[in-house]
Amino acid sequence: MITVALGGRVAEELFFGRITTGASDDLKKCTQIATAMITQYGMSPLLGTINYDTESGYQKGYSDKTNRLIDEEVSRIINQSYRACRDILESKQEKIKQLAEKLLETETLSLPDIV
Repeated sequence: MITVALGGRVAEELFFGRITTGASDDLKKCTQIATAMITQYGMSPLLGTINYDTESGYQKGYSDKTNRLIDEEVSRIINQSYRACRDILESKQEKIKQLAEKLLETETLSLPDIV
């Protein structure tokens, strides 16, 4: 989900050489997903299967070090997903350009145009 959500931002960078504010909501969602993976679902090999979620209002009282580790793990997940997305788009760059040109010509694409 994170890799897909980063597609627009990566595409801006890859195809236009710049980044706009258009992906800000996608970045927010990516951060929320990655944070939940670490703090709620125990999906960090570094932090283990502990729930660090504080949304319920109950303060867990974990250390500043743990908080830094959570931040590092969230960043790791997002950066890893960003690299994966970039690899995918770079490997399909020619097809994406062809689809964009077709879309400019016809204004719509059907499934046979895409596959």
